[in-house]
Amino acid sequence: MRRTVVVLLMLLVACSGWGDARKAADKTKRAEAEFRKHNIAGAEKLLREAIKEDPNSVDAHKMLANLLSGTNRYSQATQEFGRVLELDAQQKKLSDEDKRRVIDGQAVAYAESGDLNRAKSIYLAALEKDPDYSMYDYNLACVYAEMHDLDSALPYLKKAWDKRDSLPGDIKFPDPRQDSSFHSYVNDPKFLDAVRNMVQ
Repeated sequence: MRRTVVVLLMLLVACSGWGDARKAADKTKRAEAEFRKHNIAGAEKLLREAIKEDPNSVDAHKMLANLLSGTNRYSQATQEFGRVLELDAQQKKLSDEDKRRVIDGQAVAYAESGDLNRAKSIYLAALEKDPDYSMYDYNLACVYAEMHDLDSALPYLKKAWDKRDSLPGDIKFPDPRQDSSFHSYVNDPKFLDAVRNMVQ
């Protein structure tokens, strides 16, 4: 009898968790709709409510991370991107492409918040595990450029260009000459020679 009661209690807890997950998913979907209408505050409110409903929602944390990064709150964004990666390590929910974007988003957020060394270490670690993705190389080149180390930046820039076919269809290879990370080098002969043919 006692065992039956324990099993029933476990089922009730599980069902409650499913209900919370459904509520969180609904609020995340509504947040996406608000974001598309440019209602950033409304979208953020819904996402934070979704995370309260289900703290383990990969989708809600991922969307909040992107929202925070898109509104220049980079320090907060780094934490959210980190949480997404922690949760995905347990849940294995992200596609390979989504995981690449989360890692890239986290590193960019660290760079934008001024922690270039942390951004560099994220990209170097990412390239160890996933050496074929062009944007890791490209953004690592940007980090080195912002660290005033053009000699380290250029080999990664070349690798990024050589691997450009790994980019998904919605990402176009950036023109380094138009990238603010390389602003200091727009008249540098070495830089100009390296990027001369890097246009899609």
